[in-house]
Amino acid sequence: MAVKVKERQTLIGADIQRIDAVPKVNGGAAYTDDLQLAGLLEADLLISPYPYARIRCIDASAARRLPGVAVVLTGDDVAGLYGNTIKDRPILAQGVVRFIGEAVAAVAAVSREVARAAIDLIRVEYEPLSPVLNLDAALAKDAPILHENLGRYFRTPGDNFPIPGTNICSHFKIRKGDVARGFAEADHVFEDSYEVPRNHHACLEMHSVIAQFDGEGGLRLWSANQSPYVLQRTLCELLKLPMNKVQVSAPTLGGGFGSKIYPSIEPLAVMLARRAGRKPVRLSLEREQDFRSSVTNHGARITVKTGVLRDGTLVARHVISHWDTGAYADCGPLVARNSGFTSAGPYRISNVSVDAYAVYTNTPVASAFRGYGTPHVMWAYECHMDRIAAELGIDPLEFRLRNVICDGDLSHTGEQMVAVGVGECLRQVAAAVGWQPGHTPASIDLGDGRYRSLGLACGWKGSMRNFATQATVRMVEDGSVEVNCSNVDMGQGSSTILAQIAAQELGVALDKVTVRRPDTFVTPFDRTTSASRGTFHAGRAVLLASRDAWAQLAELAAKVFRSDPADVIAQAGSVENSRTGQTYSFAEILGKAVLGGVNVIGQGSSYLEGGTGLEAETGQGANPTSFWMYAANIADVEVDTRTGKVRIHKIFGAADVGHAINRENCRQQIQGGIAMGLGIAMTEEMQFEDGAVANPNLHDYRLPTCPDVPRIMPIIVEVPHPDGPYGAKGLGEMPVGPVAPAIANAIARSTGVRIKSTPMTPERVFMALQKVR
Repeated sequence: MAVKVKERQTLIGADIQRIDAVPKVNGGAAYTDDLQLAGLLEADLLISPYPYARIRCIDASAARRLPGVAVVLTGDDVAGLYGNTIKDRPILAQGVVRFIGEAVAAVAAVSREVARAAIDLIRVEYEPLSPVLNLDAALAKDAPILHENLGRYFRTPGDNFPIPGTNICSHFKIRKGDVARGFAEADHVFEDSYEVPRNHHACLEMHSVIAQFDGEGGLRLWSANQSPYVLQRTLCELLKLPMNKVQVSAPTLGGGFGSKIYPSIEPLAVMLARRAGRKPVRLSLEREQDFRSSVTNHGARITVKTGVLRDGTLVARHVISHWDTGAYADCGPLVARNSGFTSAGPYRISNVSVDAYAVYTNTPVASAFRGYGTPHVMWAYECHMDRIAAELGIDPLEFRLRNVICDGDLSHTGEQMVAVGVGECLRQVAAAVGWQPGHTPASIDLGDGRYRSLGLACGWKGSMRNFATQATVRMVEDGSVEVNCSNVDMGQGSSTILAQIAAQELGVALDKVTVRRPDTFVTPFDRTTSASRGTFHAGRAVLLASRDAWAQLAELAAKVFRSDPADVIAQAGSVENSRTGQTYSFAEILGKAVLGGVNVIGQGSSYLEGGTGLEAETGQGANPTSFWMYAANIADVEVDTRTGKVRIHKIFGAADVGHAINRENCRQQIQGGIAMGLGIAMTEEMQFEDGAVANPNLHDYRLPTCPDVPRIMPIIVEVPHPDGPYGAKGLGEMPVGPVAPAIANAIARSTGVRIKSTPMTPERVFMALQKVR
């Protein structure tokens, strides 16, 4: 039952300051590392110095004797494997280490200093083995097999397709039409290969967790984690505990970007706590530990081959991608799948073939990174599209608009598309710079070997369909409102969005709404905060829960008014009988309707029926997504051909948000995503020496700082989705991907040089220029 409002407020589509802005600025927000519990023990790790080695023996006796040490664990003390897609990862190394940074032993003590001293007393004898440090080595015929039990590991069906006896932990495929025939019929065939190195999430808050057991065998966890219910399920499986015995709370989260979706250090903290009695144990990684021992982005190599007719019509595309997932699978199979089914780009192509491989190596574990691999494939297919347009003599904007997918078209997996906004993103971002289809803006010769040009790129991403999100909205005795949902706000502003929806639906002031932090014993189920699904799914659940709460309140008000519920209308926290004009506050209604007062609890669930997976051999599925996201960027770029230095004057970013619930938040998401994409494009790269991270800190790992970020011009595109709250779609991941190809395409337009590896440092650009000369 929708709320009848006398004078409906306009919270939806407004510019609203984030409700958590002030405590984050003034230091009031409490992160996991800020929490203090009585008797808290601090933990530290002993990590492997070898990328691949057998553990011959471990002597931890001296560490156990050190005063102040409560627990010392080695692989002999803990059992069980965990992993999101393939259960292939031990809590502590079991007989073999597979990357530099893997935990071999762990200590909990009265202080971090004592724990570190104990770590230094542990002696380990290793037998080094020949490591597999890159994709080529892992795929070689004589490569060591890093996981001989690959075919026997437990794995989630439908998410991964391992090839036992190899280092390929998953092979995702798409087979649409007849690609061989498409290439034979094409007038032109183009092929290019592109590379993306490892990047780090570099969140302001590193991985941190506190674990504590109570006297009844129950576990309480406070964790910097994006998916409390995923973590709860993993721990219940490891400990053989029912879910009502494992409570996971998510304090303020200082950034995630995919690095905190799946369990990482939490199982180890829990095992330490299990040996510590009732004392809580905190395991927090410092910055260098976070670089070496947590998770990274995937390095990837992507080859795109395209068949085109003379008029620029795309008729065939084959994409082969290899993803360096590191020592353990984590979500590598999901990255291969989720990037794979978007990797042909947002274009109508009759014949498509995709092969995406997640590959084990002796390097740190790779996980999700703001887009599940879609920025990598956008880098490839959008640079490739510009090359085709240039060689055919077609304007890059016109070339894309001729081929972009539209409403009613079938995707490469057979899904009928709705609310497609990619064309509108292209048109609006082009209009912002005066780029007319068919009329490519000319490159400007600035003299002294400097040239300035515009570069264009676009992209798409689908979000998972079948995962449920539930919410409750509670109206308490004084008329204030509490939203309970397990969506984790990690800086994307989702709590503000949910508060806006509840306030709008119930006709109350925004400051009367509180959004609770996720807690598996308090807030209802939500599978995961990832894939840009927060606004769409959590927002939808909160909207439905708010309407349910209003229907219940209207029933109570009708009893008080002695009227029909349809006669009840809301006005600024009050209810009015539209027939008589009689008015009571929400609090008065709750008190008058039931002796002693009552709470009203509305429930809502976002679960889209009819979802399908993707068939293993063809990658086809009628409804694998809940919605698609689209973006297009134009970069205004200057290149100095004497030095290879690239200066970016402006980046224009258009993103289809469906319907903007909070316009200022949408603009901030576009700007933040483009800033992150800029780092990936220009400066960020994890460097390795014999398997060890050589730049494991924020001095040597070059994140863009404020002086490095150009002016970013956000453009909100609104193509409403029929299932989204008020038509809204997700946004967070999309602005990242088109940044690098837009810059590369501008460089190519200025210089004729096509860069095929990120980051586009002055050295890399200069060497490419020299090679052409």
